[in-house]
Amino acid sequence: MARFYQTMDMPTMMITTIHKWRLMASFFCLAISQMVAAQTTTVATEATTKPIAPVATDAAVGFKPFEASYQIFRSGKKHGEASRYLKRDGVGYELGYNSKISWLVFKDERKERSRFVIEQGRLKPSHYLMQRSGTGPSRHYELSLDWAQKQLKTEKKQVVKQIPWNEQWLDMLSFHGQIVLDIQQGKTDFVYDVLNRHGETRTYKYKVATEEWLSLPYGKVKAIRIERYGQGPDKQVYAWLAPELDYLLVRLWQSEDDVEQFDVQLSTYQPQ
Repeated sequence: MARFYQTMDMPTMMITTIHKWRLMASFFCLAISQMVAAQTTTVATEATTKPIAPVATDAAVGFKPFEASYQIFRSGKKHGEASRYLKRDGVGYELGYNSKISWLVFKDERKERSRFVIEQGRLKPSHYLMQRSGTGPSRHYELSLDWAQKQLKTEKKQVVKQIPWNEQWLDMLSFHGQIVLDIQQGKTDFVYDVLNRHGETRTYKYKVATEEWLSLPYGKVKAIRIERYGQGPDKQVYAWLAPELDYLLVRLWQSEDDVEQFDVQLSTYQPQ
């Protein structure tokens, strides 16, 4: 990758910046690749929701299928577009995310999806897929969770990963959905065990910070801002969910070392 940019005769600082763009391009991993979603969504620790059947209606579980599009900014300039969707998938759901980013010679295109069911107010993911193409090597990440056999399979070849089973696992997208359910239940602090793309467990911590008005390409909306914490002072992740839009992720902002990495803002929303 470094040799590629050197042949383009790019300054070292620009190479480093592009490298960070490649690492941060999946905004719903959007940290929150790390939300909302994603955004933006295993299971929340110590959930207090009432039992809900896996085939409950969308209204009963706080989920409503939708399609939404976003604009991706950096330092006030638009560098790409993204979309998210939620749809019914048999007795469960599929949450998806797609993005295209372009900056100088750097290009990044991603497709991501998570399939899950909802049981007793908790998301149980069954399959996660992320494919990335563009500048640099293409990537394919895949996770399958067999809750009956308590097995986790990883990568394209779906090899069983030798790791203790965790009933609280979520993947990089499904935890965004769990945040929505938890906020609707009145929670203000969230801790999740999230599987990264290699099938390794990471602890994500978020808290509700405030409620504020946002001016977005979509228009003016009132949103709840949540913040990620416990990851060091050099990185900040903020996500905004709009109650009037069924708690849709309407904005995601991230910085690292006091430098803005991306600012993703809602442009269109269509409930299904």
